[in-house]
Amino acid sequence: MKKIVVSIFYWLAILFVIGAAFGAGFLYRVWNDSAVAFRQARGNLLVAGLRGSEPVSATRIYDCYGNQLATAFVENRYPVTLDQISPWVVRGFIATEDRNFYNHGGVDLQGISRSMLHNLRTGDRHGGSTITQQLSRGLFLVQDQTFQRKLQEAFIAMEIERQFSKDEIMEMYLNQIYFGSGAHGIEAAARTYFGGISSAELSLSQSAMLVRMVKNPSGFNPLRNPERCLTQRNLALFMMEDFGVITREQKLETSELPLGVDVHRYELEQDWDYFTEYVRQYLVGRYGWSAVYEQGLEVYTTLDPFIQESARLAIDSILTEKEPYWDPLSNTWSEDGERLRFESSWAHWQAIEDTTSGAPSYIQGAMVSIDPTTGYIKAMIGGRDFQDSEFNRAVQSRRQPGSSFKPFFYAEAIEQGWSPGSVILDQPVVVDLNPGTWRPRNYDREFHGMVTLREALARSFNVSAVRLGDAVGIETGAARAMAMGISSRLPIVNSLPLGSCMANPLEMARAYIPFATGGLARNTTAILKVEDRYGNVLESNEQPDPGRRVLSVTGAYLMNNMLQSVLRAGTGTGAHWYWGGPFAGREAGGKTGTTSDYADAWFVGFTPDLVTSVWVGYDNHVIRMRLKNGRGQSGSSIALPVWNSFMRRVFIESDTALAPEFPGPEPGEVEEVIICKVTGQLANAACAENSRSEMFWKGTAPTTVCEIHSDSIGFAADTTLGEFNDFDRNFGQGQGD
Repeated sequence: MKKIVVSIFYWLAILFVIGAAFGAGFLYRVWNDSAVAFRQARGNLLVAGLRGSEPVSATRIYDCYGNQLATAFVENRYPVTLDQISPWVVRGFIATEDRNFYNHGGVDLQGISRSMLHNLRTGDRHGGSTITQQLSRGLFLVQDQTFQRKLQEAFIAMEIERQFSKDEIMEMYLNQIYFGSGAHGIEAAARTYFGGISSAELSLSQSAMLVRMVKNPSGFNPLRNPERCLTQRNLALFMMEDFGVITREQKLETSELPLGVDVHRYELEQDWDYFTEYVRQYLVGRYGWSAVYEQGLEVYTTLDPFIQESARLAIDSILTEKEPYWDPLSNTWSEDGERLRFESSWAHWQAIEDTTSGAPSYIQGAMVSIDPTTGYIKAMIGGRDFQDSEFNRAVQSRRQPGSSFKPFFYAEAIEQGWSPGSVILDQPVVVDLNPGTWRPRNYDREFHGMVTLREALARSFNVSAVRLGDAVGIETGAARAMAMGISSRLPIVNSLPLGSCMANPLEMARAYIPFATGGLARNTTAILKVEDRYGNVLESNEQPDPGRRVLSVTGAYLMNNMLQSVLRAGTGTGAHWYWGGPFAGREAGGKTGTTSDYADAWFVGFTPDLVTSVWVGYDNHVIRMRLKNGRGQSGSSIALPVWNSFMRRVFIESDTALAPEFPGPEPGEVEEVIICKVTGQLANAACAENSRSEMFWKGTAPTTVCEIHSDSIGFAADTTLGEFNDFDRNFGQGQGD
């Protein structure tokens, strides 16, 4: 018998040793896994300045005045420091989640004992996890209920307590926990449930509601279950009174208050548009997807909301007037001859059932407006409706600019020594294409003989532009355009001066900047400043681009003056810019553009403080802009009115007496003489209405008197005439491109 007892104890001892070894091995494995998990995920801790990178945080995009435009995030989270959080929140969580928080080392044995007794007495499941354990679970572990996970949770909690202070742990916890409705962290919860307020502004009632929501974010949601949410809010108040952090009077008074929620679901309310999407794509391209969606950038942009809204209204108002009218009651299109022939409109597109079958068929418009003194993009409209089509026509489209491209070749001619008063032949020309030939023609189907460069540009004569391109060189003209800001590839062909290339509104506006700045080109940007979540500046354009000289000061002045002629007496007279009214005293220039058979219409206009390009057309290149009466829509008839409407809105309350002026020429580099527009020679009395006061580079003015008209005596040197632009407006009355 004694041997049997000894044998039993012997085997029990062996089993104990084996069990102890296995237990020790299991605990070591759990501890080792916990340590590995902690080391690998330490970077997820949400305390500013701690080691590693931080977890998901939202990127916010602002306009130039600091108003929030949009938010980019995977998780709606805004990390804040502990001193930026209402003390009611901290007191509430300690009272309801971990009353021994400031005394335990990560695991509260007393709390676990209380929870076990509570569970045995009531049959409920009360975990007894400390705030530190909840943090470790949320950051590092899967949400299962295994014994191994509970041990890992305890080990990691103790490691967190060893490395971080209590305030740091509380800060991490409040930034990590989920409150439902897409809100991660206390700051996002405050903004989501209480109308955008910060966590520092949370009242006792609001804090108590949020404190209990972490237990069951869906079940205690104030929208889905307002009564349960109210009950839980009051329970939190009871526990806070019991713990001594509020008085009985505070509890009773606050318990009578309504929840007062004002829910803002930011992930459902994003007001993304073409500009903010353009900024988002830039940020992702430069900083990466993770930085934008997870690291919480603060992005301050150049957008002016007033100018942006003016651009949107201008496009909507003018194109709505041009669209065919669809009557939803009779389900028919109107027969108004002054409306576009192609039967599609924005209103009709919104009414039809299938709006996802492809690109919208209604007429589109795009606009980019830039401050030429800084290169800041002040407005960007990429289409009629971002919800219908996210394709940004302001930057992603490739459309022919037509005659709006001509100024780059004229600028090259000016830099080569031509003057606004230099003459060029506007007569038929045949271009050998080898094989085949090409005979360019003017918009009015007529030829005009000898014309000055100013008149040829103002009236947009195509034949003159082709001859000028041949004279200055296609390659040199293309190089000039690229130096000024055109970034698209340019084909070296004889028709390039007529805009037989592809461009978008952003680069066209950018390339016109030198005309407004005295010859300085500037890089354009939508970004003022980008900061990380700690306020470190990652990128700053607050000091504007100083610019690079691409035109001489006087050359830019002469081109500027010629482009003002477009509005004074050319294809831009429809704007009535220089004919009194709201713009009296404010200088402006620009150029219209129309492509073959009215597929694209452009106007690029500028003042000393705003350069704006407008494009109008259909996404389908085959559809032409013709009215029901058969008349085609050119740049002057559909794009120019958009620009004009936009400028009126922008400058409606500005004081023209304070308006900036364009830079002047270098002293002594320009001279003015009276010439005959027919011959380009000095005018005599017989030239009469053909006389024009014109500008020339100093020393290049004609010296011979007009030989066609009979009087051989020239005007006296002190004779003055109105500028060519103002002398005879009649030629500018006809529609042009």
